[in-house]
Amino acid sequence: MPVNEKIRKPAVAGQFYPSSAKTLRDDVNKYLAAEKTNPPLQNANILIAPHAGYVFSAPVAAKAYTRIPRNTKTVFLIGPSHHKWFEGIHVTDAGYYETPLGKTAVNKEIIAKLSKHPLALTAQGAEEKEHCLEVHLPFLQVLLDNFTIVPIITGKVSAKAAAEMLMPLIDDKTAVIASSDLSHFLNQDQARSTDDATVSTILSGSAGGFMDGCGETAMRTVMHIAAEKGLAAELLDARTSFETAPQHGGPGRVVGYAAVAFVKKEANDGSADDFSPQEKEHMLKLARKTLENAVNGKSAGVPPPDFPKLTQYYGCFVTLKSFGQLRGCIGNIEPVRPLYKSVIENAVNAAFHDPRFPKVKASELGDIVVEVSVLTKPAQLKFTSPDDLLSKLIPFEHGVILKFGSRQSTFLPQVWEQLPHKLIFLEQLSMKAGMGKDEWKKADVWVYRAVHFSE
Repeated sequence: MPVNEKIRKPAVAGQFYPSSAKTLRDDVNKYLAAEKTNPPLQNANILIAPHAGYVFSAPVAAKAYTRIPRNTKTVFLIGPSHHKWFEGIHVTDAGYYETPLGKTAVNKEIIAKLSKHPLALTAQGAEEKEHCLEVHLPFLQVLLDNFTIVPIITGKVSAKAAAEMLMPLIDDKTAVIASSDLSHFLNQDQARSTDDATVSTILSGSAGGFMDGCGETAMRTVMHIAAEKGLAAELLDARTSFETAPQHGGPGRVVGYAAVAFVKKEANDGSADDFSPQEKEHMLKLARKTLENAVNGKSAGVPPPDFPKLTQYYGCFVTLKSFGQLRGCIGNIEPVRPLYKSVIENAVNAAFHDPRFPKVKASELGDIVVEVSVLTKPAQLKFTSPDDLLSKLIPFEHGVILKFGSRQSTFLPQVWEQLPHKLIFLEQLSMKAGMGKDEWKKADVWVYRAVHFSE
């Protein structure tokens, strides 16, 4: 190392993570070891990972770090500026980044190329106190050998322009990590709802959709890069600080975290294959018990089920019917959490938070029938005209999502039983979204399938 080479010293060692090299290495290995029981099916070069103190975010972030190919030679770290406002992209002038585990070299060749770009600048004071890139480095230092980093801090800048700037510099031995936490300081219920919406945007691949996170630009940037490479988002984990470290704070003020990998699109549609009778029975009993507890003012922690499939991520709706009539229906289209957790949350929401109905009372429980629907991952349905769309819809099989600007609505496949005519189905779905009955002709259309079963 040249004598006068600038070294970016650690800013949050002893705060966000241990300052002792041995303790830090032990902690990192502990977090990584927790994921080795479920080895990933696919490596991923493009990731989203959180950047908070390790006790809060590392259990989530570790799921992303384990996906990085071990032959990675260069890692782009992209994160937001928490301490200094500027326009453009800050490119480091340091030769090395240091943590208690040692020094990691900055890729000078790539930095030289980036520095020539009109968006690039050196924003004095942006780097010294910034934690968003630093906290990733100990994990990379434990996992990888002989790698360099490209630290990038985003100011006010177009994510699409940032992606176009970086794309030519990314090869098959390069990893790109977008550093971001999600919602900040909402209560637990508000945070989960807000974070689910952000995760849905990421999973849908809609880089212009709703997003709440300090590293919003970084996340949108990697979404653009992933889209150019034909990659699809896979949610690895999404939790709040209250869920990862309840011993350090209550549910009234939490921060959200998510780990996402962008992987090659599979030939299938993420199909929700049929479930065994035992798995279906477990979900229905879980929804029923959750409903009864909630209505009677009780709460109980639910351990992960003995069925591995129910810990996988699926979209899910819970429907309540009374005397054959709808009494509540709430769900999540995108696979934003483990299936059994979706059953629990949607059972409560269907009982208490469907705006079309009053809250379910204890006196009604005996008359309510519970239904669970497990969804495939939505896929956009391309069409050239309204008639072409009508010809491609499959009644009783397709669940349908209409998206038009900020408006969106969906009908589950079983709604075809009440609205079997395609035109009427789409008109009603359009009006459900607050649009005119014919505006489905101008909307984006997504379809999915569902496995549904009831008591």
